[in-house]
Amino acid sequence: MKIRSEILDHWLEVSARFPAGFDLEATARLRGAFTRVREIKNAEALLRLALAYGGLGMSLRETCAWAEAGGIASLSDPSLLERLCKAAPWLGDLLAALIAEQAKTPAGRWAGHRLRALDGTSICQPGADRTTWRLHVGYDLATGQVDQLELTDGHGAENLQRLAYQPGDIVLGDRCYARPRDLRPVMDTGADFIVRAGWNSLRLLQANGEPFDLFAVLAAQAEQEGEVQVRIHEGATGAAPCEPLILRLVIRRKNPEQAAAEQKRLLKDAKKRGKQTDPRSLEADNYILLLTSLPPDAFPPVDILALYRFRWQIELAFKRFKSLAGLDMLPAKNPDLARAWIYARLILAIIAEQIAGQVPESSPSGLGNTPRTKPIALASHEDDPSHGLRRHSWTTPVANLLQRLHPNPSASLRASAAAPKTMRLSQRMLNLAPMRVGASSLSD
Repeated sequence: MKIRSEILDHWLEVSARFPAGFDLEATARLRGAFTRVREIKNAEALLRLALAYGGLGMSLRETCAWAEAGGIASLSDPSLLERLCKAAPWLGDLLAALIAEQAKTPAGRWAGHRLRALDGTSICQPGADRTTWRLHVGYDLATGQVDQLELTDGHGAENLQRLAYQPGDIVLGDRCYARPRDLRPVMDTGADFIVRAGWNSLRLLQANGEPFDLFAVLAAQAEQEGEVQVRIHEGATGAAPCEPLILRLVIRRKNPEQAAAEQKRLLKDAKKRGKQTDPRSLEADNYILLLTSLPPDAFPPVDILALYRFRWQIELAFKRFKSLAGLDMLPAKNPDLARAWIYARLILAIIAEQIAGQVPESSPSGLGNTPRTKPIALASHEDDPSHGLRRHSWTTPVANLLQRLHPNPSASLRASAAAPKTMRLSQRMLNLAPMRVGASSLSD
């Protein structure tokens, strides 16, 4: 999914993707992005300028030249800079409305649950030696689409409270989301989680409140996969005492090659930083530790481990946004201008993903041409066949694995038929380069 410069030549098709209830003119004036008619005649022209600068990667001067040549607006690059800085909050509102609109697509279900991944990615300004901006993304694994997004500066921490949850959600998170005070609020909404845990991420206790010796448990595990109940020490909250937070700690022993590679990486990183590696870290690298609130009768350890593998789908989404859509090429240092650039880039990237999702499925490995003998379990709507699911071909491995875990013949994943006009348009506007998706190691 690469954004092509021709995309803004098809403005009617692009603008048709905007939410129907989002009034460009009224919201721009409300946000102070567009206050009076001078060089820029209306809010739509301002949006086209922002998408040309941020979405297509033009410089300010190139954007002004492009706008004048196309009869869109006539202004200088300092004037455009000022307008774009003021438009950043408005562009953020449009992006949020666009994501909310596509999140209305009936979510795929597995055993009554919706699978979501949560992660953050860093964006750096020119010349930066550390994170300047952090993009927090919620990702629906059934539809293969972003369902929630938040942009913060480099100090915005990654935590589970970045997402809004609904009953039946299962959220997948990596190590940085295993924080003691962030787990209970997820369960209070009726959702569940599977998060990676380090040996020192949390203070773990036995279910009865006695001290818990993690390394003794690891050494005593005879099978490759197992689990144990643990109690999470949530610290002093100042609130009234509540029921102890009892979770499952699912443990899987890595194969020797995975463990050796991870230990080598850890030693190399410690040497680079001039630090001594903790022997406990080397021992813990032989195992995968997952904390989950899911019930053991419906979700045995093998299913928990298999579900967590789906988290790599959000990493592929970040790869598409950065490597293909160019989200990692931020040219601006001015904070307001940088926000405008990032929002504009994301607006076009999400529209491009939507158009790419309407192209009929064609697996890069050629598996898409193989007729399916069994329906797959991840459905756009389990009971209503009139609902079609707009999805990408890379969601197929997710659905296939879910079917093996929990077959459900009544649920079938349906791809929407694409009109020839949409196919021709997507070929002009996008450089579709689907990535091969294969089995991913749990050690990633």
